[in-house]
Amino acid sequence: MQRRNSTTARRKLRLEGRLLMTSPAQWKRVLLLGFFILTGFACPLLHAQPHFSISGTVRDSVSGEAIIRATVALYTSPGATKPQRGALTNKYGFFSIPKLSKQVYYLGVRSIGYKTALVTITEEMLTANKSLTIELAPSIATTKGVTVEADRYNSSSTSSISSVSVSSDFIKQMPAMFGETDVFRVLQLLPGVKSPSELSSGLYVRGGSPDQNLVLLDGVIVYNPSHLGGFLSTFNNDALRDVHMIKGGFPAEYGGRLSSVIDMTMKDGSQEKIQGLGGLSIISARATVEGPISKDLTFMVSGRRMYLDLIRAVALSSAQKAETPDYYFYDLNAKLSWKADENNHFYFGGFFGRDQLTSPSGSDIGLNIGWGNSTLSARWMRIFSPEVFSNVSLIYTDYSFKTDVQSNSATTNFFSNSLVQDVGLKADVTWFAAPNHTLKFGTETTSHRFGTDVSDSLTLNGYVVTNQSMASLDAAVYAQDEWRINEDCSTNLGLRGYYFQDGKYFALEPRLQVAYNIIGNVKLTSSFSVAHQFLHLIVRNDINLPTDLWFPSTATTAPEKSTQGELGFETTFGEHDSYLLQVEGYYKDMRNLYEYKDTAKFSLIGAPLESQFTSGRGEAYGMEVFVNKRVGDFTGWLGYTLSWTKLYFDELNNGNPFYARYDRRHDLSLTFSYKLSESIDFGASWVYGTGFAFTMPTSQYAFSMDGSTGRSYVQQYFTERNGYRLPSYHRLDLNFGFHTTVFGLKSTIQLSIYNAYNHLNPFAQYFTNQLDPNTGQTVLTMKQITLFPFFPSVAWNFNF
Repeated sequence: MQRRNSTTARRKLRLEGRLLMTSPAQWKRVLLLGFFILTGFACPLLHAQPHFSISGTVRDSVSGEAIIRATVALYTSPGATKPQRGALTNKYGFFSIPKLSKQVYYLGVRSIGYKTALVTITEEMLTANKSLTIELAPSIATTKGVTVEADRYNSSSTSSISSVSVSSDFIKQMPAMFGETDVFRVLQLLPGVKSPSELSSGLYVRGGSPDQNLVLLDGVIVYNPSHLGGFLSTFNNDALRDVHMIKGGFPAEYGGRLSSVIDMTMKDGSQEKIQGLGGLSIISARATVEGPISKDLTFMVSGRRMYLDLIRAVALSSAQKAETPDYYFYDLNAKLSWKADENNHFYFGGFFGRDQLTSPSGSDIGLNIGWGNSTLSARWMRIFSPEVFSNVSLIYTDYSFKTDVQSNSATTNFFSNSLVQDVGLKADVTWFAAPNHTLKFGTETTSHRFGTDVSDSLTLNGYVVTNQSMASLDAAVYAQDEWRINEDCSTNLGLRGYYFQDGKYFALEPRLQVAYNIIGNVKLTSSFSVAHQFLHLIVRNDINLPTDLWFPSTATTAPEKSTQGELGFETTFGEHDSYLLQVEGYYKDMRNLYEYKDTAKFSLIGAPLESQFTSGRGEAYGMEVFVNKRVGDFTGWLGYTLSWTKLYFDELNNGNPFYARYDRRHDLSLTFSYKLSESIDFGASWVYGTGFAFTMPTSQYAFSMDGSTGRSYVQQYFTERNGYRLPSYHRLDLNFGFHTTVFGLKSTIQLSIYNAYNHLNPFAQYFTNQLDPNTGQTVLTMKQITLFPFFPSVAWNFNF
């Protein structure tokens, strides 16, 4: 049976390979075609002198930071209520409204958290063809908003489909575990996004695993965005300007992952003055400094370090240290922004993070686990004309994860190491070609180097059985058209082409988003996307230690593939469209998912690692409801998800389908922040979810192995894979922010309460033999592990 299943799997793999594989000449032609598309459209425009276009950047009047996704509406009279045209600013704050007739115009510019600005465009300004700089003043009454793109000025835009943007101000007001606010833990409260456990900040988006999320920091991939073994993300909220998440149907400019995009932008640095902020929590300290170096040059540096290891070194005795593990983490963000002139901006950024865990000196087992990310980027943003905008980025990524276990008995040594190094070049051109067409073309090329070392866990005393070092190249070209068909209908139509060197895979990925305004502010939305993932994260299930290995696609390991579709509607209502309602249904089919076989053997010296994999498929489908209050002293959202995630592996669970570990039928979250007074802010979140899938024993039997000694052994029968459901989970978290002055610094004392009503939520359940004091007999008893009961924490945040 197993041989037949393996044969079937190989046939499927060969079929996938034929569908994706092509000759080098073919992929070279595709890449050349992409190059000619880019140069053919862009080069003639470099010297063009388009007339009667309005373009510019929108910035914060205080800090000078670019405002992302601000709405720019064009009116022909100052009292008009209906705009003639509109645009949204990109992540550099740039917008363009091309092909205008010669007359006076009025621009209405607004963004949540800012006062609306009205700018008059005279005929002289129009013919001068100069780029504008529009500054928006922060609005005290609405600074605590959560930005979600859906605006009455652009009611049929596709920009809000399956996406949400969360402001750093809102994140700061959310309850914080150990006093540390966390970006990913706030994203876990969104519909369609699940957390695998209280210990993890990982994001399971619409049935996909965390490695299927494209996590970008200033355009650079971060492979393992977690601290504390996943308890916190590696991103310091103080260093971030914008967090934008796309849960499905992402446009052609994004690729390489199946499930979602988390696109984060670091602060450029204030143009006003040298300033900073910092904080102390019960586990870490952080500080951020930003400001101008000169008129056109700004900087931002932000660092955070966990100091429990320092407390351990000072406060514990030698005997206590021998029983206490040593752990620390740090992360550092830095960015330099240079405005060379009105049309040329340069950005240099870096991110560095590291975690290190070692076992106590008195332990029988020496444990050394460490992981870290390093990224560097250099970007050139160029405005060629009011209608042509471009970016070129050079990026570098270094990620490593090592687990080393040394036993005193020399019988349980284990070693695992994963290394990924990337050097990449990205380029894109945005052309505001016509009033109803915005074209974007781009290309990406990345050189990868992978290292995977794995040893046997029991018998070879740490000897590395599999040591593979691989290099590969992947390249992609894409084109997309944001086409406003008419006043009520918009589309984003795109195509992405991929080439991956190992296995010589070529893949095409069509992308389509449609938004149709049916009446008033009510619009129907839909999207369709095909995505491929050429890098796989493989996790061993036979060892309860971190063993994550990134492994590339090869001739025998096909790329993962997803096909996803969404259908929904959304509307805004209330004064100033302060409320947003979104309802979406989705279906996602996933192919070529990989796990280790149940029979995987790591003692086969020289055996290729991929020979221990088994492939399967998955499907995820469900419905999401999102109600968001975006403006005012009271902001927040209500999210509900009804979903299913099933997996199909011929060599797992006896070939029967099974639910994924993170499958959760009902998921409900309520989160809000409220300004109680000028000096007190209040934030709260309540979550409820039906139990995760779990594998549990259903019965046991005892049998004698040695009749002379009477020794017996117990064998347990288990449910099918993930065939049991843990009890439902629910929790209330609270946060109070008290604004005051401490040591002369403008400060906020933050009091957070985790699990306010002390609900004993299940992390895991197990059976154990326990003595019944009434009968004197041993009975089998089910027990539950609960991680975090009622837990208060305090933090001090300050500005200087």
